[in-house]
Amino acid sequence: MNGIFDIPEQSSFGYEHNYTAWAANSRVTICRVPWNASYRDIVRFTDRPALNAYIDGLGGETINILDSVYLKMSHPIDLDVPFNVANTFNYLRVQNPAMPITSPGGVSGPTDFYYFVTSVESIAGNTTRFNVQLDVWQTFGYEFQFGQSFIERGHIGIAADNAFDEYGRAFLNIPEGMDIGGEYVVATNWSHKIATGRQGAAFDVLVMTATSLSADPGTVDNPHLESAGGSSMEWMPNGADIYLIEDVTDFQILMGVLSQKPWVSQGIMSVTAIPNDSVSRYGMLTSPVTIPGMTTGVVKKVLSGSLDAPLVTLKENWRDDALSLLPTGYQHLKKFLTFPYMAIEMTSYTGQPIILKPESWSNNDARVVELAHLVPGGARVAFYPEGYNRRDGVTAATDSDGIINDYGEFLDMATTIANFPTFSTVNNSYTAYIASNKNGIAFSYQSADWSQQRALTGNQLSFDQASAGMGLTSELNRLNVNAATQSTNLANQTAGYSAMQGGANSLIGGIGGGAAGLAQGALGAANAGVSYAITANNNNQALNINTSQMNATANANISNAGYMADTNLAYANFAAKGDNQNAIAGIQAKVQDAKLLQPTTSGQIGGDAFNLARYQWGVDLKLKIMQGAAMRQVAGYWMRYGYQMNVWGTLPVDMQCMTHFTYWKIRESYVTAAQCPESFKETIRGIFEKGVTVWRNPADIGNVPMTDNQPVGGFTL
Repeated sequence: MNGIFDIPEQSSFGYEHNYTAWAANSRVTICRVPWNASYRDIVRFTDRPALNAYIDGLGGETINILDSVYLKMSHPIDLDVPFNVANTFNYLRVQNPAMPITSPGGVSGPTDFYYFVTSVESIAGNTTRFNVQLDVWQTFGYEFQFGQSFIERGHIGIAADNAFDEYGRAFLNIPEGMDIGGEYVVATNWSHKIATGRQGAAFDVLVMTATSLSADPGTVDNPHLESAGGSSMEWMPNGADIYLIEDVTDFQILMGVLSQKPWVSQGIMSVTAIPNDSVSRYGMLTSPVTIPGMTTGVVKKVLSGSLDAPLVTLKENWRDDALSLLPTGYQHLKKFLTFPYMAIEMTSYTGQPIILKPESWSNNDARVVELAHLVPGGARVAFYPEGYNRRDGVTAATDSDGIINDYGEFLDMATTIANFPTFSTVNNSYTAYIASNKNGIAFSYQSADWSQQRALTGNQLSFDQASAGMGLTSELNRLNVNAATQSTNLANQTAGYSAMQGGANSLIGGIGGGAAGLAQGALGAANAGVSYAITANNNNQALNINTSQMNATANANISNAGYMADTNLAYANFAAKGDNQNAIAGIQAKVQDAKLLQPTTSGQIGGDAFNLARYQWGVDLKLKIMQGAAMRQVAGYWMRYGYQMNVWGTLPVDMQCMTHFTYWKIRESYVTAAQCPESFKETIRGIFEKGVTVWRNPADIGNVPMTDNQPVGGFTL
C-alpha cells in the first residue's frame, strides 16, 4: 500500500495509465465505428464490457505497446501500422488491464480509453502517425449521471407514459413552428341528426294561432269563432295558442280540415318546422286536444315548462379512431392528436362552423350538448362541445334540465341552427266571405224585399188616391149637374109663376075691359104662357148643353186620370220589381265575385329550409388532418428529433426511452455524478445541450427506418 490508492508495481511511467499516459504493455485496438467526433450520434452500451465486446467483434487491428507512451493533449501518436491499413480506421482503444486504479471509496476509474482517429499521416515504412481525439462519452459516460434537466426537445415526449395527460394539454401542445401545409383534409365525419325533410319528412310542426283550433267552429251557415286563450311555452307567456303536430302527414290533414273553416284558419300566425320528436328529445310538455274532424290526440297543445338539454355522444373513444386514420408508422405520435396538426370542425352548415382543438376537448368521447329554444319568433338550437377547454378535474354541474353550463367555453363555442323555416296556410276567401257575411247577405235580401214591398204599397196607394180623385171628380160633376138642373128647374118654376101671374093679370084686366078686354086679357095670358114655355125651353136647352159639357168634361178628366193612374201604377210596379231584381242581382253578384277572391294566407313563408330539405338539421364533426406531404414532413421530424417539450425532467440512467435511438436536446442540466475532469464533464453536458441521438445498437445508426423506432414505456415526465 502506498498513499490512499492501491497502486500496482511501478511501471517505467510511474503508477499511471490514463488518457494522457499509456503505461507499458498497453494494448491498442484500432477499428472503424459508426459514430464520430461530431457527437451528433452516440451509442450507449449496456456497460463498458459491452462496449469492449463490440469493439473486439469489429475485427480491427491490435497493437501491443511495450514501452510507456506520453500522450500530450492534441498531439499525435506514432504506431507501427502500415499507412494503407491505418487509413481504413477511425477509432482507437487503449487498454491496460494490469493497471486498475481504485479509490478508498471503492470507485474504480476507467482503465480503457477511447479515441477518435481524426487523421493519419505516413511517417516511414510501417509507421503511421495518428491524430487522435479522446472520445469523452465512451470514456467517461458510463459513470456520468444527469440530475434535473430542462428538456427542450426529445423522444421522451413520445415515450413517457404520462405525456398524453389531459389529452395532450399537459405536455404536447408546445408550438413547433413547423409548416403544416395550406389545407386540412377531412379524414372522417361523425353526424348527429335532429330533423330532415327527406325520407318521410322527419320533423315536427308548431302552429301558433290567435284562434282556438279545438273550439267548435260551427258551419258556413252558422260559423263560430273563439279567440285563443293564451299559452306559456318554456315559461314564456304569450296571448296565442301553440299547438304541436309530430307528423307532417297529420299536419297536412289538419290543413285539409281547416281549409273548410277559413274563419278559424285565418287566425294562424305562424307555422314553424322544429326538430323531430321534440316531446321525447327535449321533454316538451303537451296536452292532447280534439280538433273537429281529426283523430283525438294527433294535435297537442304546448304547455308551460322548460326544455331539456340532452347530452349526445357522436363518437365513443374518438381518439382511437383518429389514431387509426393516421398512417401505421405514425400512430405512436400522439401529438398528431393536438392542434394544429389535427382539428375538429363542428358545423351545422349554417355558415358558422367552429374549429375545435382536440386537446382542449376534455372528453374521450365526442359529446355534444343540444340546447333548444323553440318558442316561435326566435327559435334556435345550439350545439356546444361538452367540457371544451374545461380545466382538468372539474365536473360539470347539472340541473333538472340536464347539463347547461359545463364550466367550459359553453355557448361561446357553439354552432346554432336558427331562422327555422316557416310556412303559410291558405284560406278559402269565398267560404270565409260567405261565413263572415252570412247575416249581412240575409240582411241585404231582406232589405231588397222590403224595398219592393214598400214600393208596391206606395204604388197601390198612389193608384188608390188617383182612383179616389176620379170618384171625387165624378161626384163633383154630378153635384154640379144636379145643381144646374135644380137651378134650371127653379128658373123654370119661377118663370112659370111669373107667366101665371102675368096671365092672371091680363085676364083680370080684360074682365074689367069687357070682351075686348077679356080677349086682350086672354091674349096676354096666352102670351105669358108662350113666353114661359120659350123661357123654360131655353133654360132646359141651356141646362142640357151645360150638363152635357160638364159630363163630357168630367168624363174626359176622369178618363185621363184613370189612364194616368193605370199607367203610373204599371210603371211604378215595373220599376219596383226591376229595383228588387237589380238589388238581388247585386247581392248575387257580390256572392259570385267572392268565388273569385284571391285566397288569403295565414302565417308567412320564410326562414332557411335548404338544409332541412336537402340534407338534415343537426351537427357534424369533421375530423381534419394534415395532407400527406405535410404529415410526412412533420412525422419525419418528430420521429427523428422527438417533440418540443420545454419541461424539467430527469433523463433515464441509460439515456434511452425508444427501441432504437433517443434524441435529447437539453437547454440546462445538472450533473449529479461524473468521474472526470470538469472540462470533460462540460463536454458531455455540451453534447446533450447541442442535441444528440443516443443509440442502443451502433449497427442501427443510419440503417433503422424511422417508423421502426417505437417507445418502450416505463417513463414519466
